This record gives sequence, C-alpha cells and structure tokens, in this order.
Amino acid sequence: MGTPRAARRRLMWPALLLVPLLLLTVGPAPAQAVETTTRIIRVPLDITFFLPCANGGAGEIIHLSGTITSVYHVTIGEPSGSHIQSIEVQQHVSGVGETTGDRYVSTFVNLFNYNDRFGEPPISSTQEVVFRITGPGPGNDALLRITNHSTINANGTITVAFDTFTAECLPTEP
Repeated sequence: MGTPRAARRRLMWPALLLVPLLLLTVGPAPAQAVETTTRIIRVPLDITFFLPCANGGAGEIIHLSGTITSVYHVTIGEPSGSHIQSIEVQQHVSGVGETTGDRYVSTFVNLFNYNDRFGEPPISSTQEVVFRITGPGPGNDALLRITNHSTINANGTITVAFDTFTAECLPTEP
C-alpha cells in the first residue's frame, strides 16, 4: 500500500486539481454555513495516442478532437466538511488513424467523488474511468477501465486503498 504519506498524496491529487475551481466558485464560509455550487466546464480536446488494436493489430497513432464537458458539484460547510462530485464526458469526439486513415469514435466517462473534514481526516476519494474507442471493422475497438478508492480514517490511518486498471482490445466478432 505504500507509506501513509504517499497514499495521502495519491488520494489528494484529484482534489488538488479542483482547488482553483473551488477558489473561484466558493469563498470562505462563515461558521455553520453551507455553500453549494455547481459548475459546467467545456474544454476542447485535441490529442494523439497510440492504439495497439488498430491497423490489424499492428497499431497506429490516432488523432482525436472534440469536447470534454465536466460538471462539478461542490458543497463546503459545517458540520460535515467538503464534498466534491464530478462527471466528465466526451462530446462529439472522433478522429482519424494517421497510418490507415480509418475513422474512430471515442467515448469517455470519468466519475469522481471526494469527501473530507476541511482537508483533514476522515477522507475518502473514489474515481471510476471508462474509455472506449471504436473503429471500423472487427478488431479496431479498445476499452480502458480505471477504478481507484482510498479511505483515511479520523486517526489518519489508511483503511482502504486500491487501484485497478484494465486495457483490452475488444473481440474481432461481437
């Protein structure tokens, strides 16, 4: 499981990415106040990556573009602390294989849930990612899944920590 410090750092990185968002959307809350904010953010996507399933199993670089839409729901206040929930999805994301010229469609969902006592334990964080890319014909599809969860109890002890990652080329026949 690693050291408690390393696990806490791994647990905190998704929340740290959201700190600028929190600062922009929720100011300091007076004692006993609860502040809830929801924000929608759209970010252009323009990436290339190697897809090993493509090109008859030889693989190829795929260039994708479209939009990632994120919805963040943040609640901060007494008595329970900070709660962050987000969902990110791709919209109209498609691309082209740089070797074959094949067209690809991409779907992506990232669910994130984080709870703490104003930066102190108990802390829990859960993230689930599903990424699928679909190409023409059999054998050009891939599926990636990531799940991670960490819990630190009120004493600062890591009680749960796991990460799972799977990546697979999908069967050539449905």
